[in-house]
Amino acid sequence: MHDIKFIKENRIDFEESMKKRNLKISAQLIIDMHNSYLESLNQVQKFQEKKNILSKKVSKTTNFNESKIKEISSEVKILKDKLESCKNESDQKKQKLDEYLMQLPNLIDIKTPIGLSEKDNKLLKEKGERAKFNFKPKDHLEIAEKLNLIDYKKAIKISGSRFSILKSELALLHRAVMNYMLDINTQFFQYTECSVPEMVKDNCLYGTGQLPKFGEDLFKTNFNNLWLIPTAEVPLTNFHREDIIDLKNLPLRYTTFSNCFRAEAGAAGKDTKGLMREHQFGKVELVSIVHPKDSFKELDRMTNCVEKILTELELPYKMIELCSADLGFSSSYTIDFEVWMPGQNKYREVSSCSNCKDFQSRRMKTRVKNFNDGTIFFPHTLNGSSLAVGRILIAIIENYQNENGFIDIPKVLHKYMNGIIQIKD
Repeated sequence: MHDIKFIKENRIDFEESMKKRNLKISAQLIIDMHNSYLESLNQVQKFQEKKNILSKKVSKTTNFNESKIKEISSEVKILKDKLESCKNESDQKKQKLDEYLMQLPNLIDIKTPIGLSEKDNKLLKEKGERAKFNFKPKDHLEIAEKLNLIDYKKAIKISGSRFSILKSELALLHRAVMNYMLDINTQFFQYTECSVPEMVKDNCLYGTGQLPKFGEDLFKTNFNNLWLIPTAEVPLTNFHREDIIDLKNLPLRYTTFSNCFRAEAGAAGKDTKGLMREHQFGKVELVSIVHPKDSFKELDRMTNCVEKILTELELPYKMIELCSADLGFSSSYTIDFEVWMPGQNKYREVSSCSNCKDFQSRRMKTRVKNFNDGTIFFPHTLNGSSLAVGRILIAIIENYQNENGFIDIPKVLHKYMNGIIQIKD
């Protein structure tokens, strides 16, 4: 939820930030909606005061005759009806304002480059040397199917398209990558490991910004109004929904592996086969809740975590600063990581690390209190993929393939692979 006070005091800046996202939003419309709500609320308070005065008058006075009491009681009833009507009007105006604000994305940080599309994203860093093959590299799907490591026919039979079944050493490699990432996150970067529910209430999705705007990309169950999570950012960030956190407990850092579920509604015809874009996929997630003055320092810490993993896996990668038009709904500033996929002859995204500032904490009503001086404020939230496991499997298969069609295992994963250092027939 946006801060109305900020919009009133910075209407031009607010509109400019939305314009950079290719949105034309009127700050004055929001201000008028809020003022109309305040007028109704003020009227509610006036009617309530009048009703209270008359009610006390009847209860405290015994000298009134019966007709006078009936007269005052009639006035109280009229005021009560007016109060109820005005309260309903006030509630409706507040709901309409909240629904409108819930549709608006986060404000853009000054560091975010301005652009009209992903073509305007900015390259920050490129690291790692691409593997040189003395043969034409194959894509991950061809390699995995030849080695009988993946089964799409069975997946389609039981679930339909955009699902896969990993088998044998590839299933083990999936588990190895997951455990390796969690070890890095917890042992080197002090994130607290959690195991989280993979279904959440709709208010959690409103809190992190997936609802109401992106409902078509989510899977809703028919049980207790629960949704399958599109990312573990949702449960991890909502740990502190409607909480008041003690300042001395900041920063809070969480990590988890979870399955994630997305309808891929806007991806018709894209990556329909393979591990790149599935309805269900595994991801290791990072979430931080920090003091506002520390959020960009925390983002650096988060990206350092991702870089350590990619460097140790010896995967060539790019670090990309997203432009205003490509920025996610809840993000104020985002850095993406793209890894070289030789079988596809291009870099593909494997991680996105975002500073959401106080956008999510306002929506979740998450606050921090300094119990020494009584000050209360909204913390900043950050989230990042560390990393998308399926996409890292693609990168390993394609970068570590050899001319025999076998897959070498990155050295850093050897201890997680039960002694297997190469996947072969």
